[in-house]
Amino acid sequence: MMDLADSLVKIPMVGGAESLNVSVAAGILIYEIFRKRRKVDG
Repeated sequence: MMDLADSLVKIPMVGGAESLNVSVAAGILIYEIFRKRRKVDG
C-alpha cells in the first residue's frame, strides 16, 4: 500500500502506543491542517 500512496504521514507518539485508530489519526491530521492554515492566514 505504501508504494501506491501519494504521500506518507507520520504522527509522533510518546510512550508505548504502537498504533492509532483510523478516526483518531484522521482527527489529528485535520486538526494540524487547520492549525497550520490559521497561522498562515493569521
